[in-house]
Amino acid sequence: MKQVTDKDVAIIILNWNAYDDTFECLKSLEHLTYPYFHVFLVDNASQDNSFDKLRQDYKDGKFNVPITFIQTGKNLGFAGGNNVAIKEAYKQGYEYFWMLNNDTVVDPNALTPLVETLEKDRQVGIVGSKIYYYGTNKIWFAGGKVNTWTGACAHIGFKEEDKGQYNQLKEVDYITGCSLCFRKEILETVGYMEEDYFLYYEETDWNLKSSNKGWKIVYIPNSVIYHKVSISSGGESNPSPYVAFYDIRNGHWMVKRTQKKYKWITSYLYRYYKALKKLIKMVVCNYDRKLIRIKLIVKALYE
Repeated sequence: MKQVTDKDVAIIILNWNAYDDTFECLKSLEHLTYPYFHVFLVDNASQDNSFDKLRQDYKDGKFNVPITFIQTGKNLGFAGGNNVAIKEAYKQGYEYFWMLNNDTVVDPNALTPLVETLEKDRQVGIVGSKIYYYGTNKIWFAGGKVNTWTGACAHIGFKEEDKGQYNQLKEVDYITGCSLCFRKEILETVGYMEEDYFLYYEETDWNLKSSNKGWKIVYIPNSVIYHKVSISSGGESNPSPYVAFYDIRNGHWMVKRTQKKYKWITSYLYRYYKALKKLIKMVVCNYDRKLIRIKLIVKALYE
């Protein structure tokens, strides 16, 4: 185990049945201009042999980056899997942590401005990147907004062509877990991400709790990554049935866990509006497995 310095960043990447995406992500890290980092690749019990293949690739010298491989033994969800690696990196003494989706490719300068911002202002707890759709100049994320009355979240600049309109560093409501860099004090003052969300809203919950503790949440436009968007959940045009379940249920859980009680009522009522929209979209877009989708939406409202 190498000696960790206060400049070292633990890059946390979660793999689940995605050999090609994770391989490309790791290869892109070879070109980072920021030299002080170590990758913690954690696997949520993949069934496609991707974890073993990636580990063998590392032994064969195919990655020119330092990697620690961690196997969870079962699918712990987004927060659970990431937390395993974060805990290991924290135990080793890392000051900064960069959660990065495995279906991303990073610009060589992506990490440097994230660390510089954290070092410049000790009140900044979480920072994140400008994120494009993979292979395009179209924005997927330029900071996040949260309506704390309803639990509705939105990406600033979503699907806009980038013309420089979001090139200003600014405080935002949340940073997406697709590219989220934070200082270790977040773990010490807020704790780890809530694992029972399993998928969606866990990092938004975490951002809001951090903000409630006085930490600044900052979007950094000159940190750029490219995202293949929702590969593991079926993509934007054909989401898996469970996406609606976690979206409806977890949005309300987030409000209950981060906001005053009077906002719980409006959030709960909003779940029914959201469920109706999803049912209509299911019919209009002719999604498959309609009965399963309806059952999961009802189950989400119940929970």
